[in-house]
This record gives sequence, structure tokens and C-alpha cells, in this order.
Amino acid sequence: MELDDAFRKRACVSGVIERCLAGGPDRLSSLPDSLLHIIMSFLKARQAVQTCLLSTRWRHLWRSVPCLDIDFDEFNKASPSGVKRICLSSSDESSCSDIDTSDSDSDSDSDSDREQLHHFIKYKDWEDFEDFAVTLMHRCNIAQLDSFRLNIVRSRAPVFGNRLAAGWLRRAMKYCTPDRASKLGLTSGSWCLKRLHLCHVLLDDHFVKRVSSVCCSLEELELDDCSCRIQSITSNSLKTLVLRKCRCHRLCEIISPTLKTLVFDGGLNTAACALVILVPALAYLHLAVNVYRFCGGFSLNEVPSLGKAFIHLLDHKYNHARSKLDGDQFKLLCSISNSTNLELSGVGTRVLGKEPRFQEFKNLRNLLLDDCDLSDNFRTLVFFLRSSPILEKITLRCCKFPKCPKKRHMPIRNEIASSELRGLDLLCENLKFEIIYNDGYGPHLMRLLLHISVNLSKNNIKLTKVD
Repeated sequence: MELDDAFRKRACVSGVIERCLAGGPDRLSSLPDSLLHIIMSFLKARQAVQTCLLSTRWRHLWRSVPCLDIDFDEFNKASPSGVKRICLSSSDESSCSDIDTSDSDSDSDSDSDREQLHHFIKYKDWEDFEDFAVTLMHRCNIAQLDSFRLNIVRSRAPVFGNRLAAGWLRRAMKYCTPDRASKLGLTSGSWCLKRLHLCHVLLDDHFVKRVSSVCCSLEELELDDCSCRIQSITSNSLKTLVLRKCRCHRLCEIISPTLKTLVFDGGLNTAACALVILVPALAYLHLAVNVYRFCGGFSLNEVPSLGKAFIHLLDHKYNHARSKLDGDQFKLLCSISNSTNLELSGVGTRVLGKEPRFQEFKNLRNLLLDDCDLSDNFRTLVFFLRSSPILEKITLRCCKFPKCPKKRHMPIRNEIASSELRGLDLLCENLKFEIIYNDGYGPHLMRLLLHISVNLSKNNIKLTKVD
């Protein structure tokens, strides 16, 4: 959704610029630099640089844009089907030729020739992108930027592309200095950067130390598909940290007294010890990982201000490998007991352990169990019902329920009613249930809830069947 919004904004801005400059009075150029910079911030870096050709008014505006988005996707020389135009040198037109790759009887149309052509175009794209990125980072003082994004597509980049990109950043951090430091009250050598987004870049501890020393105002750090040889992420200014599909080597701690949003989406961590997370101001936690790719697990201290938590522990239902995270799921739940909205996805019957202690979820108002295993007499569901005194809504989406009687009017099993589900008598009168199911167990569960609880009304249960 966020990516779609960004694409629509860029397309809208590009269309506005084209319409305003296509003919008639150039009203867009009459705007002050500050507004033009805001408009150019929605463009990719290559598009922003190309605005220098519009008129003399735009010639140097790109040098001082507050946001820079360098994207490898802008460098794709794929030509129309069947024809590839190859230029060995931009200054030597005689070296350019059209190569027909459509079906023919010639020997040049073999699979090996097409593969060589593909690799040639791939590395030519990379060379052009590298020249552009290095030159732009040299001419645009990125120390004065508010936002910087470097996006490298792994499938199109050479195997050493992430190392090269790390070198570009290292040199930029070493030689770029903010001319406005004294005017903004920043210490000497401090950058103005607030948002940093890197995709497919090799990062190490030296990079993190350099960022901590020069980016004293950094608030958002997003790493996507990066190789992180980092042991610690520490910051006194970060508010948002996103690690998406990152391959972390020995990441041991994340410490930030200001962090509000923490996202782990996929990836892995090779550290044998638990990843210690000290973020007392955390308001949103998104943890979607494979338990066997984070074998050391997580050690999250209690977060009193947590508003929403999403936990998806993939593959923890299967005990085919050893993982500390698989055995410490209840500790993880206890650490997020202050959340007001909790979503658990894919959890199994072992999430509570053998004998879970009582843990009150005193602030919990909305609970969503998605694709969870409740076949052990709803043990996980009853745990939250007994632990959440102000719970308002429970949503069960495509969960696995205990097997229902084959005949519709068969009496409900007394052993279920007399064991775990007895806790449903503690439900408040306003509690609402939404059961989203894809088999015949949904109506059975509704009858079971109404049979057990004296406080639950049929009007407060919503059934939705999905394919």
C-alpha cells in the first residue's frame, strides 16, 4: 500500500511538470525554491537530475534537493522485443549496433549468444548506475539531506554490488560535511540526515559507528535485503528501525531509548546468543521470522508503552531443529503484555509451554489469532480470556479447532466444556467474537461458546466463511 502511494505520487508529480512546461506560461518555475524542492523530492534521483534540462531556472535546483532516491531500477536498457541496442562507449557512436535476437536460422541466435548478450547488458546497466551514483553523491552534498535512499536490485546487480555500494557510502560519510552545521546548531561534522533507507548493501560495525557519529539526527533507518555484519545497533535518536529480509551475522543487541517502531520481517541471525532488545519507548512491534533462522531467539525487556504487536513465528509448529526462540515463546508473550492490540499468526499448541504462569494483559482490548492451532481444547484462547480483564474483541481467522461432532445436533462434548472452556464464564458482557473460517468448524465453535458462557450474546458473535 505504501509503495503504491509512492508510485502514484511520483507519477502525479511527473505529470504536473510535463503539463506545466509543455506549453504556455511557465508558472511552475515561478514558485520559490523551497516549494520546487518539495516537488522534486517525490521524483527518483535520475528524474530529479534530468529537470536541469527544462530551463535555466531548473539548472542547479537538483543539487540542493532535501530528499535523494537513487534507484537501480532507473537503469534498465531493455529494448523492444527482439532487438537490443548495445553501446560499448557513450562517446563512440561507431561502436553501437543493433542486434536482432528474434527467431532466425543464424548461428548467432543460439542460447549461448543470448546469455552473453544478457550478461553484457546487465553489467553495462550496472556501470552506468555506478557512474551516476558516485558522481551524484559527490556533487550533491548528502550531509545536508533530510532523506537518502539507495536501492540496489540483487537480481540485476553483480555479485560484488553490495560491497561497492558500501564503499560509496563510506567515502560519502568520510568526505561530505554539512556547510550549514553552525547555522543549525549541530556539532561539527554532524549530518542533517533524518531518514536512511538502504537496499542490498553490505554493512559492518564500522558503518554503524560512522552513522552514529555523523548522523546525530537520524530518526528512521530501514535496511532491506542487506548483509549486516553488525553486532550492535545503538542510537539515541532513532524512532523507527526496519530490518526486512536482512542476513545478520552475530547481531546481539538493539538499544535505543527513543525507538517507537521496530520491524523484523524475514531474514536471519546467526548469533547463538539471544538478541537483546532494550527499547523502553516502543509503541509498535512487528516480528515475522522463522524460528530456526533466529536460533538464538529474542530477549525483549518489558515495554510499558507498547500499543500494537504483531507476532508471526514461522515453522515453530514443527520440532525438527533446535531453536531458543521456539522454547521461549511464552517469555516473548510476557514481554509484550502491555500491548492494547495483539495479533498472533501461525502459533501452535506449544506457545504457552507446559505450565504457563499467570500473566495479566491488563491493557489488551483487541486480540487476533490468525492460522493458530487451537486443537488442544482452546488452551491458548482461554489463557487470554482469563488474563485480559478489559478485552473487547477477539477475532479467530482460519484457526484449527478441535474436531466437531459429525452430526449437527449431537451434544457438545462434556470433556471440553468441563476443562479449558470453563474460563469463558469470566467474559465481560460487551465482548465480541468474530470467527472467520474455511471449513465446517465455525458454526460448531459458535454453539460451543454460547453453551459454555452465560455472558456471551449470540448478537456479539459474527461468522464469516471464506474460500
